[in-house]
Amino acid sequence: MQIDQDLYAALYVLGFNFLDGDRVSGEIAEIKGDMTIKLVHPRGEELKFVVTLPGREQMIFSVDRHQIVSLAERWQ
Repeated sequence: MQIDQDLYAALYVLGFNFLDGDRVSGEIAEIKGDMTIKLVHPRGEELKFVVTLPGREQMIFSVDRHQIVSLAERWQ
């Protein structure tokens, strides 16, 4: 997936590292700590945050690119 400049900048401000994910997984970026948060965009689906908690449990949230950009603008 090609990400636009605003989304790229927002992810950078939020501390995400960019991935060279394959087209199948759609992995775009991640941030690691006690848990891992990945932004993914599987082909034909919407953007999603996949949160992997300690113990390997996952929570998945659909997200709009504008929500990410808005969060980054408020963060600054």
